Amino acid sequence: MLGKEKSNIVLMVQSAKRIFCYFNVSYVTIREFENRYGESSWKNSKPVIKVYFVENGIAKETKTIFIDDFANNWYINMDRGDKDIFIKLGRVLPDNTFYAFAVSNTVTTPRSYESEDTSVYFVDLSQNVNINSKSSLPTYEEYKNNIKKHREPKPYPFMNANKKWNGYPKIIINTDYCKEDFFNRYFDEVIIKYDLCSSPIK
Repeated sequence: MLGKEKSNIVLMVQSAKRIFCYFNVSYVTIREFENRYGESSWKNSKPVIKVYFVENGIAKETKTIFIDDFANNWYINMDRGDKDIFIKLGRVLPDNTFYAFAVSNTVTTPRSYESEDTSVYFVDLSQNVNINSKSSLPTYEEYKNNIKKHREPKPYPFMNANKKWNGYPKIIINTDYCKEDFFNRYFDEVIIKYDLCSSPIK
């Protein structure tokens, strides 16, 4: 597709084995190409997309796709997922000379297979655990040993008003708006039974 702005191409991921790109070719690009390779070089060349894998910081060409002259977007099927990919948009001359005039962004496709990491982690929600740190998560053996040590049933952590539990929502009772006799009659009993804290709302 011809445009007035600078030629560009944008790459997006659709699935593990399929990517999508859209692009724009400017008149400036055509003029520069013909100035370099001759007046009829644009008509005599073919538009292509070249696909590159990035492995260990090194780009390797993996596929060349000839596209339609009037296209402004293209779907690209890949052989496998879990790859860092970028593409180049350009033209191929009759002598197989490739001239790239736009380079896309780099995308990472998701893997199409199960993770090789089969570790299982258990989180004890009765403690303040930093879930962003793997070292704070107990292993299965540690979890079993902890169960053996504490066989007595424990009350739910949010019933204990002496601790702060960041993982549970706060329960707020606003007595200013409770004018029912029933609630006022049993309010103290509810507070004691469920270890709730009552304070005026500011």
